[in-house]
Amino acid sequence: MSSSAPPVATPEAIARYEPVIGLEVHVQLATATKIFCGCPTSFGAPPNTQRVSRLPGAARSVARASREAVDLAIKERWRWTAASTRNRDSRARTTFIRTCPRGTRSRSNDEPLAEHGYVDIVVDGAARRIGITRVHMEDDAGKSIHDGFRDSDRYSYVDLNRSGTPLAEIVTEPDMRSSEEAYAFLTELKQVLQFVEVSTCDMEKGHLRCDANVSVRIKGAEKLGTKAEVKNLNSFRFSEAGAGL
Repeated sequence: MSSSAPPVATPEAIARYEPVIGLEVHVQLATATKIFCGCPTSFGAPPNTQRVSRLPGAARSVARASREAVDLAIKERWRWTAASTRNRDSRARTTFIRTCPRGTRSRSNDEPLAEHGYVDIVVDGAARRIGITRVHMEDDAGKSIHDGFRDSDRYSYVDLNRSGTPLAEIVTEPDMRSSEEAYAFLTELKQVLQFVEVSTCDMEKGHLRCDANVSVRIKGAEKLGTKAEVKNLNSFRFSEAGAGL
């Protein structure tokens, strides 16, 4: 049996195709407490010590959203809408829906804070405009831990410290055509978020991470290819690699 490697596509064949990339960026809002309760959002606490005892990530009484979190999300919304003269889809009202198996994660994507904005980037001297589909609020669900324990080959563990942490999600249009464009978009986005003090964007602490939706199609084709989603990229290097599948 031959041990030779399978043939690799020629540069000419590869040149016929282009990647199509969209990002879902999750930004932890710079609040001291969670969105529906007074539990802290500080980083590095022992697992499952920063949650409400009876219902993880939810308030003991009727849920009431953190005004600080909403103010920061509105501040972020302003950046993506007021700067765009063609954008008139900033909302005065938003609602939350509950998702996730434990029934306590909330999202506002049905009535987002804003829609149809954009971010301008420059890659290799060429200007590109990346559309933003929507900006909405949500809260984190917690974290699954798949390694680091003696029985990690059989079990996964759950840390609910992040449960209920306020997030803003920025969903882009599938407008990026290279991993370099995805990298440039995230770099510009991070600078803006830090400048307006919406988030520290500390990627090592999970304050900024993204999911990359990547497909491939023949150049010039209108129909999108089959999408692959790469979840929870938490560094610019991983994001650039993940967007370049």
